[in-house]
Amino acid sequence: MTTIAFPLIAVGVLYILKPDLFRRWFWNRTSIAQRALSPEGYLRYMRGVGVVQILLGFALLLWRSRGH
Repeated sequence: MTTIAFPLIAVGVLYILKPDLFRRWFWNRTSIAQRALSPEGYLRYMRGVGVVQILLGFALLLWRSRGH
């Protein structure tokens, strides 16, 4: 589980620090969130996704530390 938890936490931190990372190239045309939300709304959405990923990563680490 730690092989999944640490990348989740790392990507979550990346999304919080640079929420506009995927606003370029191929993703600009294919992301529904980018087309549906305002620029400010998209940044809030990506930061929220980052927080959720960090929480999931820590939950996996906690679950694994309890012996499951």
